[in-house]
Amino acid sequence: MSTKRIIATALTMIVLATCFTVTPAEAKSSKDEKVLDGVVVSGQAVSIPTITGCVLGGVPVLGAESDQSVDCDEFVEVAPQEVPLVSASSIIADNKAVKSKSEKIAKDIKDKKKKAKKKYKKALRLLAAIIYCEAGGQCYAGRLAVAAVVMNRVESAGYPNTIHGVLWQPYQFGPIRQGKMARELRYYDQGLYKYPERSGSLQAAKDILAGKYTVEYNGRKIDLKKYTNFNGHLSNAKIRISGHDFA
Repeated sequence: MSTKRIIATALTMIVLATCFTVTPAEAKSSKDEKVLDGVVVSGQAVSIPTITGCVLGGVPVLGAESDQSVDCDEFVEVAPQEVPLVSASSIIADNKAVKSKSEKIAKDIKDKKKKAKKKYKKALRLLAAIIYCEAGGQCYAGRLAVAAVVMNRVESAGYPNTIHGVLWQPYQFGPIRQGKMARELRYYDQGLYKYPERSGSLQAAKDILAGKYTVEYNGRKIDLKKYTNFNGHLSNAKIRISGHDFA
């Protein structure tokens, strides 16, 4: 599209936007022509008279040609033309449809956020409890490493794909069989994990859910992403962090 064509279109839009207002009653279909501020409305179309507009710095300025204080770069004349009108009823219907769709999208987003929040709280509760059971008396690196093993198993094809499934897999976590996990879950629900003794386990759970898999231990940074097993002693141990071997 040429520059003059673009400017002409812009001038036409300026006329429609600033020179007149068509109310729903005026915009309805009619065989009679109506003159609104020099613009002829006939049936479902608006007839735009010849427009002369000033172009200043590449921007169309309607009516500037009559202002002697404005030094125009050029003048553009828009020939008479007709612009289709949209009925008020169709505009209202479209607005209602858009509003309905927007409300549905907003509801879907709200529901997804609610489900994600519920899932996060459940995961945080289970992780904090198992971390305390397995490494509550250890340093932060030891607690985060235990949490990483759980999450690595969740993401591995060789284990269940949920935290609950991993923890309750037969013969995997001693605190589940011994009843310690059930006790810690009760303590969590009672709000005891906000106190110093257990707050470190809660923090490690939050960090692993936030995607923190790197920890510094004994002066070196350790990537915890590759470990799926831990115990007090492992024959195939690749690293020892605090009180556990990891492989």
